[in-house]
Amino acid sequence: MNRILHLSTRIRKYYPYFFFPLIIIYLSFNIFDGNNGLLSHARFDNEIITLENKINSLRANNNLMQIKISSLQNLSLNSDLVDEQIRNVLGYGKSNEYIVFFDK
Repeated sequence: MNRILHLSTRIRKYYPYFFFPLIIIYLSFNIFDGNNGLLSHARFDNEIITLENKINSLRANNNLMQIKISSLQNLSLNSDLVDEQIRNVLGYGKSNEYIVFFDK
């Protein structure tokens, strides 16, 4: 019984030396690679930049489409655009013409 008490007191004496490094390792891991760690923020920053670039390209494409729509609504002002859209979308052409489509 005396040995068990002696072992118990030694364990209590060295208890902080065992768990303190574990706590430090756990905290340092979470600081760098946890859900809100430094590496996560770097990944999120890269994803934000990528998505902002995608948004800007979509806005530019949207502005171009709005210009085309407004030009198509005024049929008398821009007949070349109407002719281009008829050829591209419907595939119409004159009998003596060859139509070549290029993928963008």
